Amino acid sequence: MQRKKFKKLVLALSLAFVLSLFTGVYAAFASICFFPATNFAVGFFPVGVTAADFNNDGNVDLAATNLFSANVSVLLGDGTGNFGAATNFAAGNGPNGIVAADFNNDGNVDLAVTNQFDDDISVLLGDGTGSFGAATDFVVGNTPFAIVEGDFNNNGNVDLAVVNVADDDVSVLLGDGAGNFGAATDFTVGNGPVGITTADFNNNGNADLAVTNLIDNDVSVLLGDGAGNFGAATDFAVGNGPLGITTADFNNNSNADLAVTNVSDADVSVLLGDGAGSFGAATDFAVGNFPFGITAADFKNNGNADLAVTNLFGADISVLLGDGAGSFGAATDFAVANGPRGIVAADFDGNSRLDLAVANSGSNNVSVLLQQVYGCSSTPAPAADITVSNGNNAKAVTMTMQKKLYDLGFNPGPIDGIYGPKTQKAVLQFLKSQDLPLKGM
Repeated sequence: MQRKKFKKLVLALSLAFVLSLFTGVYAAFASICFFPATNFAVGFFPVGVTAADFNNDGNVDLAATNLFSANVSVLLGDGTGNFGAATNFAAGNGPNGIVAADFNNDGNVDLAVTNQFDDDISVLLGDGTGSFGAATDFVVGNTPFAIVEGDFNNNGNVDLAVVNVADDDVSVLLGDGAGNFGAATDFTVGNGPVGITTADFNNNGNADLAVTNLIDNDVSVLLGDGAGNFGAATDFAVGNGPLGITTADFNNNSNADLAVTNVSDADVSVLLGDGAGSFGAATDFAVGNFPFGITAADFKNNGNADLAVTNLFGADISVLLGDGAGSFGAATDFAVANGPRGIVAADFDGNSRLDLAVANSGSNNVSVLLQQVYGCSSTPAPAADITVSNGNNAKAVTMTMQKKLYDLGFNPGPIDGIYGPKTQKAVLQFLKSQDLPLKGM
């Protein structure tokens, strides 16, 4: 009995000691790290990628467009970061952009794909088991490239908007909630539109659009009226060769901002919105070689939006952590396969940290990068046993403590710097359960 009590006391003191080390190891967790990419084969020349739960099992799956295979590859996830072999579903010629949403309101996720060489889009309705029916095609403009979904007429059904590179316009297709879409209505933008995103830029409750114009080196913003129509475009200058675009609130003022990849400048332009539909001058942040796709997400779980960018000629991605004031730190690069284009963020392994998936056009695969929760190590998890001595490495001991708490059923949350509240709560719960409350914590 005394021996058992002694072991509990040693463990409690070990935990207390480790907590005192959090300040010293803060720098180790101030950055972001991903495990080396795992590649999953898809079709020929994949360019677009999206993530959703296609078979309703609670795990995130992937779908990639294969430009020269005329199909879409669907990879079902197992919830641990692994994916099964791809199943291919026919689309049109030159499938490029892709979005996932429930177009027919049956509770299952569907897909919509732009067919670059057919001047139409393909809609594939999902059956909830990971399979999709035959594609139904809807005409848009010439050389449709990127696509975005939203409710543009506020009727509760999903609509679509597509940029047409050769027509210098955007096609908007209103959905009927049964998986069909009406005839496209076109809205003029700049020269060579290639990227598109949607948000409420003027805070009036209606969805607006923002489009990158590759030739004009600017972004066109079109404000929606809530009935499916959009006003004349207002243009905002960015860098040279704007391509990918995403939106989020980068300075935490409740207004939607924009981030754009500039392929000729090897940087990202960030434009802060004023909440009235206008944007300030662009601020540029360096990334890799020929930045292509971009996504915004909170990778650090700190309430600030971050950015992840694919570098087409660099065979890597750049991740930029946001400071919550509209600025970003220096890019950290992570290797993927050749020709990375499309990118999407989601939690593939269920650890409450966002991971990344990248479509690699030069390697015919999708790279999945799982975020490391316990700092930048070469192995996924630290050892399970707690040992504390003068020779222990602070980082290793800290990770070990977190892992031990987790194994014992107490969720300490992600390491959040200097002894965060989730970790503190888990430690106190553990000590209480062992009848060893520690005062002063």
